[in-house]
Amino acid sequence: HLWVILQGQDAARTSRIERVIGDPATRERELVLETTDELIYAVCFDPKYSDSRKVFIFSNGPTSQARRTNRVSRFTVEGAERSRIDPESRQVLLEWRSEGHDGGDLAFGADGMLYIVTGDGTSDSDTNMRGQDLTQLTAKVLRIDVDHPEAGKRYRVPKDNPFVGQEGIVPETWAYGLRNPWRIAVDPKS
Repeated sequence: HLWVILQGQDAARTSRIERVIGDPATRERELVLETTDELIYAVCFDPKYSDSRKVFIFSNGPTSQARRTNRVSRFTVEGAERSRIDPESRQVLLEWRSEGHDGGDLAFGADGMLYIVTGDGTSDSDTNMRGQDLTQLTAKVLRIDVDHPEAGKRYRVPKDNPFVGQEGIVPETWAYGLRNPWRIAVDPKS
């Protein structure tokens, strides 16, 4: 099965995740999730999906406003045959303001950590100078542990992140200085 993200060009800026059956002859798609006034950029399955039924989504909205928020959320998938994401199950893990250059992808590494790419948050050439600003979540690759949350959060910052314990640096930072990383891939072998 393949999940596909469709970003609406309609006035409501509807985004849909649809499931396509793994059969070349199929012409049908099944709705998995639909949002209004929010763009879905990425969906990522929990490595233990068959047991947890959890997916992670990177989104941006409300699209009807100039100042928008990027979110990384965890959702629960209901059903087996006709799987649907329960919109009420949303748990926001991280969020930050963005006015463009949202970045917008996430993937689990071989280490089990969730990696998130974020853009500089501007619609021009990093006018907020976020590429070198280590106090913000923008213009980065972030790395978090979603399986072992710490008190008051829905995730934990891994102790081996490179900037943990350094004053004035968001500890989720894995790498910085990125303008608008749009996609991320993890090589399962290395």
